[in-house]
Amino acid sequence: MKREIITCDLCGKEKDVATMKMGVIFETEQTEGRSSKPYIDTSTFDICSNCLGHVLKGNYIFASGAMGYNKYYFKTKED
Repeated sequence: MKREIITCDLCGKEKDVATMKMGVIFETEQTEGRSSKPYIDTSTFDICSNCLGHVLKGNYIFASGAMGYNKYYFKTKED
């Protein structure tokens, strides 16, 4: 029997993870992954309750990647 483990796409944790659809700021074009001017697009990804709390405090999710292979992350104020 196979067991599926779902982890948060932002931090990698396995606890309290839900699949959500929300707007993220992409920093690459989604066809070939080249750098682009930032733009907002809707993505579906797995997010834990801690990362969702971080979003709800006003921290936007950023993304980069192409063809469905995306990396999701928060930017710190130092960036």
